[in-house]
Amino acid sequence: MANLNLPRWLPPALVIALIAAVVLGGRFLQPAPVAPLEVACAALEEGCTASLDGHTVELGTDGPIRVLTPFEVWLKAPGARTVQASFTMEGMDMGFNLYTLRPDAAGVFRARVTLPVCVTGRRDWVLTLDVDGRALAVRFVTDL
Repeated sequence: MANLNLPRWLPPALVIALIAAVVLGGRFLQPAPVAPLEVACAALEEGCTASLDGHTVELGTDGPIRVLTPFEVWLKAPGARTVQASFTMEGMDMGFNLYTLRPDAAGVFRARVTLPVCVTGRRDWVLTLDVDGRALAVRFVTDL
């Protein structure tokens, strides 16, 4: 067998390069996240409908939406198993505000939520509902 006279640093460097390739390659092979389905909703307080994966879903709130005032978010999505809601603003971190909606006796998913305050005074929000891994995004504006 021939003596290759490899530098001592080469085998560990190859092992590190192989590990890096596996880790980074795995990140690039993951499917890209699916963009939320935008739901046009003129008045969230009055309820809205959307089509999600070929099924009609209904969503809304139990009344006016005001910051720091609890209100209920509801979703009728037959066959859904898990539903979560969060509130964001474009280009602004609104902190952690994730809510899990639970089905009532009629199968309507509900959660009592509180809209966070935006210190800049902005009022343009996005309610994102994650329904079994598929996201619905509802844009709305609050009163002052």
